[in-house]
Amino acid sequence: MTESRPHTKTELLNAIQTGWDDLHARLNQLSETQLTTPNPSDGWAIKDHLTHLAAWEMGMAALLQHEPRYPAMGLAEKAIFQGETDYNGMNEAIFRQHQGKSLAEAQHYLQTAHEALLAALAELSDEDLQHSYSFYQPHEPGEDNDTPIITWVMGNTYEHYQEHWPWIAAALLSQ
Repeated sequence: MTESRPHTKTELLNAIQTGWDDLHARLNQLSETQLTTPNPSDGWAIKDHLTHLAAWEMGMAALLQHEPRYPAMGLAEKAIFQGETDYNGMNEAIFRQHQGKSLAEAQHYLQTAHEALLAALAELSDEDLQHSYSFYQPHEPGEDNDTPIITWVMGNTYEHYQEHWPWIAAALLSQ
């Protein structure tokens, strides 16, 4: 069975809520020890995945408000724009920046970022979600392939939660 992709803000918000609920239903089954024990293979605890998800949602919230995306994520734009940092480098920087957070702080950051994203989406129309990345970030260098921003939002919310679940499961298996 193939999932249909959202085309409207209502459909997008429903998909985000479903993904959010699924993520939390899974996380709520875990103990604090399970959520805070680093995976020996990469050093990431499940709480680190939560701060990672939060940083990317915070960046998307800023983008949708026509604000610089990368500073909202705690990243230096200069290094990114000059090609000194790729996605792996960005993810590593986010990990290092938030690694010392407690579980409560990580959960609070994720909740805050999620609320910021939902607030940014509340201001948009269905038409707004069809604009491309460069509409929201016109001064950011790089090529815009005209992909509607709704696709970027999907990739930084419920699709991102799903993407991280195998890593979270692997962290659990390593404990």
